[in-house]
This record gives sequence, structure tokens and C-alpha cells, in this order.
Amino acid sequence: MVRSLLPLVTALLAATGAHAQIAKDPLPTQWVCHPSEALTASVSRDAAGTPLGAGVFATSGTHECGLQTQGAGTAQPDGAVRFEWTDAETGNTRYRATVKRVGLDGYTLAIDPARCGTQVLPATVSVAAKGKGCQSRVDRDGAFVLFWRQLRDALTKRDGDMLQRLSLPQLEFSEGPDYMKAPSSIIRNAAACMPDVTTSDGSSDLGKLLKATDTPRLDMPPLSRVDESSVSAGNAFTARWTPQGWRLESFNASRAVFAKCKAA
Repeated sequence: MVRSLLPLVTALLAATGAHAQIAKDPLPTQWVCHPSEALTASVSRDAAGTPLGAGVFATSGTHECGLQTQGAGTAQPDGAVRFEWTDAETGNTRYRATVKRVGLDGYTLAIDPARCGTQVLPATVSVAAKGKGCQSRVDRDGAFVLFWRQLRDALTKRDGDMLQRLSLPQLEFSEGPDYMKAPSSIIRNAAACMPDVTTSDGSSDLGKLLKATDTPRLDMPPLSRVDESSVSAGNAFTARWTPQGWRLESFNASRAVFAKCKAA
């Protein structure tokens, strides 16, 4: 009897250890500063302090404009990180943002061209722990990029353990007009079938969405906010924010699709 329980105990200990490990992984943080009443600047960073992105929001009377870096940054010889992107909301302007670390908890942000719509931006902005009107918070947007990449990697490697770690304890599945729940263990052997889960309009699927971008933004397609703590990816799946980061919440598929999934 004791011997027959060993595989079960071993599996439970492994799962517990896996969940504990992902819970300990530090989440990205964001420094948000208000150097003036008309300007807000932010820098997102990983646990080592490496910039993951930056943004500014400027106002003047009734005019306002915001910029947010897109894509991954490129390390520069002087230790700075440079982001380059084309901003569709400002007439496809080509921007370059350079973020340089200053001390332990400070950064300078320089955007070229130093304009956002009709707003003129400072040549450089200081974003630091002791800066004017600055505060630090968990960067949910940056954490979603991390979650997105982990999900894509888990599917590529057919890593059922990681898929379960990236899930809520109970998952919801679309079955007719209702959503039915199942324990997250159902996802452990579903890696071969998950990429085929379609969006609600049938125009794409989970696999294509994950390949389409490396740095998804919560305010841009294919993502949309369900509420303050939940995000939908074309309704192929939804993810919910938890103290440990983003976790898979529901799928546009039945429980049977996952339960009967066979490894390719």
C-alpha cells in the first residue's frame, strides 16, 4: 500500500515545488513619475533593473498625447537600452527611446524626436525613486509579456508542468451557452491541442496569436480588457491577474478537447 502511494506523493511534491518556484519569480516593476503637472513618464524594469519599456504622457490645455515603446530594447555600448518603433497613433512617426540607468534606482529617458503630436517633450526626463512625484508598482503590462512568452515556450516544448503552473487552479471551458469548470490538471496533456483553440470569430487561433507578436500590449489587438484584472486574447483564452502574475482562466473550447488530446 505504501509503495503504491509513492508515485502519487512524488507527483504532488513535484507539482507543489513547481508552483512554489513560479510564485517566487519576481515580477517586473514600473517607476511612474510626474516631473510636472503636464508630464508623466514611466520606466518598466525587470528584477535586475534592466529596462523593459518606457512611456510618456503629455498634456497642454485640452490637448494630450501618449507614447509607449513597442518591442524589445537593444543594449547599447554605454549600458543604455534603446527602443525603436513606428507609432501608428501619431501618424506612423518613427521613434527612438533611450533609457539609461543612473545609480541603483534611477533612469534617464530620452525620446527622439522629442515630440508627441503637438506636444513638445523635454530632451531628457529623470525617472527615479527619489524623483518628483515618483512611485513604484508592479508592472502588469510587463508581467503579461513575461506570461505570454512563458505560455508560448511551454506549448513549443509541450511542457505540461509549466502549462499547469501558468493556470488558475480551476479553468473554465466554453460548452454551448455555458462555461464549465475543470481542475487545471486537465491542461497537462493538452499542449498539442491548445494552439488550435480558435478566437470567438474564428479568424485566428491561439497558436497564431502567440506567434504574431513577442511583446503584446493589453490595450491593443488581439488583446482586450475584460475588466481591471482579466484580459481576453480574441476570446481564444482569457487570463486573470493574481498576486503571482497572470494566469490562464478560460478557453474557447470544451473540456473534452483538452481531456482527449493526444500528443502529436
